[in-house]
Amino acid sequence: MSKNRFRPIIIPKQVKLSVVNSFVKVGGPLGNLELKMSSKVKAVVEEDKVFIKALENTKTAASHQGTMRSLIKNMIDGVMEGFQKTLIIEGTGYRAQMSGAGLQLFLGYSKPKTVAIPQDVKCELKVVKSAEKGDLTYITLKGIDKQKVGDIAALIKKTRKPDPYKHKGVRYADEVLRKKIGKRAVVQA
Repeated sequence: MSKNRFRPIIIPKQVKLSVVNSFVKVGGPLGNLELKMSSKVKAVVEEDKVFIKALENTKTAASHQGTMRSLIKNMIDGVMEGFQKTLIIEGTGYRAQMSGAGLQLFLGYSKPKTVAIPQDVKCELKVVKSAEKGDLTYITLKGIDKQKVGDIAALIKKTRKPDPYKHKGVRYADEVLRKKIGKRAVVQA
């Protein structure tokens, strides 16, 4: 088992954290977040630190303790600095544009795919012209809730996963793709 679950979370001066019943509320310069705690753990605030205590001595309670610690740590990081994910759209004719319903993705299908973007997640688009790869569209998602930002990024990526031969599709900016060799290259060798 990880020992991280016993480590306290340090609360910065700009962040206000309160525990009411089984809810943890975190407020900071970028916004406010709320989390319902598991029934197997409790949060104890001491000066500028938060300790997560397990109410039982079981493996499940220990795993909930570590999970709740990570979630509260992410909430504090979110209201202080925020989270960001960047995706790249690569392929001939592939592009994205903002619309009233959300983000419209033109990815080679007969109709554009639309992904709804929540109000608390900001979406920025940037097109970069490249001689070797064509036009690359960078989609940057920013928000204070790590889970929401990650979920929206996963939904966008799911619309067209990258092709292993030509790398056409939607991928994360830090994702490394292995390029497969086509049949013709194998036969000629």
